[in-house]
Amino acid sequence: EYGCAMVYFDFPEMKDLHSQIDEAEVYSDPEDPTFGLETEPHITLLFGLHSNEIPDEKVMSLCKQKQIGSISLSNASIFSNEKYDVLKLDAENSVLHEINADLSKLPHTTSFPDYHPHATIAYLKPSSGQKYADLFAGKKFQVTPKMVVYSKPNGSKLQESI
Repeated sequence: EYGCAMVYFDFPEMKDLHSQIDEAEVYSDPEDPTFGLETEPHITLLFGLHSNEIPDEKVMSLCKQKQIGSISLSNASIFSNEKYDVLKLDAENSVLHEINADLSKLPHTTSFPDYHPHATIAYLKPSSGQKYADLFAGKKFQVTPKMVVYSKPNGSKLQESI
């Protein structure tokens, strides 16, 4: 129903993190392949864009107008709902917040008014995420953005290198 702007990056260390997760604890949904172990490392800039009201070029321009630079990933933690735990690393970079604020001026719908940039590692079965957050506590990584991606409700993706 909504569009999503994201920044993608190379994260070879993700394979090591995934190798430490018990496959029996990974959440999957046969009707939605986006769950499980994250295969496209990214940080969401803003979800909920009203794609039918916004020119694609406007979204891409706002995503690329500021140089993001290096992003620090640390502080493994989870957020949960009744279906799954999301294992994530917090992302630190002030430009991410600036781009989110700029995108938030466009027509969008969100149920998360506070922006907390993060990189998802995996979707895990309920109550299994905390042990991995503890296991990965203290791990820190530096990543460099490679591209911005605008994922539209119809499944198409616009992407540009940065």
